[in-house]
Amino acid sequence: MKQISDLTPYLDPDIAAALEQQPAVDWREIDDFGAARAARPGSPMTSTEDVTIHDITLPGYESGDYQVPVRVYVPVAGPAEETFVWIHGGGFVFGTAFENDLMCVVSAKRNNINVVSVDWRLAPEHPFPAGLNDCYAALLWVGSGPELLGGTQKKIAVGGGSAGGCLAAATSLLARDLKGPEICYQVLVIPVLDDRMETRTAQIVNDPRVWNRDKSLQAWQMYLGEGHAGEVSPYASPARATDLSGLPPASVFAEEMDLLRDEAVEYANRLAAANVRTNLTVWAGTTHGHMGLAPQAEVSRRANRDVQEAIKMAFDRPLFG
Repeated sequence: MKQISDLTPYLDPDIAAALEQQPAVDWREIDDFGAARAARPGSPMTSTEDVTIHDITLPGYESGDYQVPVRVYVPVAGPAEETFVWIHGGGFVFGTAFENDLMCVVSAKRNNINVVSVDWRLAPEHPFPAGLNDCYAALLWVGSGPELLGGTQKKIAVGGGSAGGCLAAATSLLARDLKGPEICYQVLVIPVLDDRMETRTAQIVNDPRVWNRDKSLQAWQMYLGEGHAGEVSPYASPARATDLSGLPPASVFAEEMDLLRDEAVEYANRLAAANVRTNLTVWAGTTHGHMGLAPQAEVSRRANRDVQEAIKMAFDRPLFG
């Protein structure tokens, strides 16, 4: 198939204009991912008048003495009886819990819920299953009914974006199979799901300014571990799971000109075929991470509203309110 190295003609005008200003990045030129992470801009939010933010560590899952850092967002009025576990993205190699501070604060405030954002270990230093273990450790902690969250939780939902969407889907699979804490809903935002990279969009989208085929192949190699050979676990690559029955209801979001589009659509279709209640949304005229690329674009504002409506749905809050 012919690859598309310039997505501009296919995009919403506001997204296309932002993409024109986006530099191409070749991960093969990065010698030290730790240094590259440290150079990224951004700093954590502090507590707001509506939401108190706590930075704590949790016991690891199958990780020896490792402590998992998490950010906990609790309504100022008091902890809620429901919690949303959020997992940040970053291609398995970048990202921090605080990068999604605003979304987590808004989610906690609008829905009167607790939000737990996981600062999971990143590849290539920590390949699979380190990151998944950290996310499952957070789920176990929430399920234990900690005092910081107000005790026993009536509902727990999970969600994540991009690589975080992969980990959210994998956490749902793991919780089902290990009979862990019950997850009421999963919110999968532009998720990475399939290491095989065989779908049509995975083969044709290769614009170097966005999440493209070259970066994705490198990311999977780093996440699975250098020199990985043999079977790939469905807990690493959820699209490989042969049985999706018994999973939590889901909202799955995809972008029209994202190489991840087809694997997200296929996963949503398979969930529905397994009698899992599923909502699928494909944002037209968008490419990977368009909400961060052009946050003021109407399609980006609409996408953010869509994700918040999915979180409302997870906790049975009135929609469009």
